[in-house]
Amino acid sequence: MAVCQLIAFTDGADRVLLDIVPLEPLEIDGTAVPRGLPLSMSFVPSDDPVEHREMVLLFDRWTDRSGVIDLDVAVVGEIGGMRYVFTRDDEQLVLDVRV
Repeated sequence: MAVCQLIAFTDGADRVLLDIVPLEPLEIDGTAVPRGLPLSMSFVPSDDPVEHREMVLLFDRWTDRSGVIDLDVAVVGEIGGMRYVFTRDDEQLVLDVRV
């Protein structure tokens, strides 16, 4: 898990784009992303409009509140992809993304 700064996010019709800067090294699938290296992550929007709206509201709230979050990224074999765990204070969002 690494502390990161959520700089911005965009909720588009075909993807959700997050711009993040790790404030400490971030491990992603065996590769260390150095502290301070900006990165973008994109996700296909959820088919469930309620889930999607809740995710967007959460990212929006976090961005408005300094954007400092904890992020953990792990390979999850049973889903055939990656699990992104975003945490801030007592709120957490888990996104499972198939690759």
